[in-house]
Amino acid sequence: MPTPAAYKAPFFCNQHYHLVFKSIGGLLLFQNDLNRTFFLQRFSFYLAPVFISKAYCQLNNHVHLIIQVKQLEFLLQSIVAIPEETKTVSMKKLLQDIESPTLLDEMIERQVNRFMVSYTNSYNKAYKRAGGLFQSPFRRSAITGETHLQQAIIYTHANAQKHGLTADYRTYQHSSYFEIVSGKYRFVDGLSVVNFFGGIKNFIEQHQLQAAHYYVK
Repeated sequence: MPTPAAYKAPFFCNQHYHLVFKSIGGLLLFQNDLNRTFFLQRFSFYLAPVFISKAYCQLNNHVHLIIQVKQLEFLLQSIVAIPEETKTVSMKKLLQDIESPTLLDEMIERQVNRFMVSYTNSYNKAYKRAGGLFQSPFRRSAITGETHLQQAIIYTHANAQKHGLTADYRTYQHSSYFEIVSGKYRFVDGLSVVNFFGGIKNFIEQHQLQAAHYYVK
């Protein structure tokens, strides 16, 4: 079945998106915590030049991420700083025509696909398997407005509870909720998220209110 257009939103600068990486046929994406850390490290390596990560939650067979595409000025600065010999063709094309939304979308999609291939190759080598690991295309939905963004962050953080992996999302260590509340930011721009919620107290309270509404039966 073709992926609905709503899940193939084009990328634009300064726009927030909800990304979902899902395995093929329910395969495990992670065999252990080292895999989970490596996934986030690979994502940061390939996407930090273009994305600001706001939230994530790693489940068994899929991962949710909330990201913001950088403002054009900072995105271009990040790409220019990449050594010339490691810049992709799509990056070089964008630098030659920085006003092209098509080239921007093409470059970002290319980077995401490079990330997925990198993780898959490492996973396959470690576990002596062959073939794809992720469903393609990856899902990306545009987030519209502050209310939607708040809901998307909370939905992402509480997703492990939704899927029955934990009785309480607040104790699930494979999401950025744990990072943000502890103040030990590793893979997300936690300070911008806390500021968006108006402080850590409101961040925690809004999570409790909305998670209780959607996930507590």
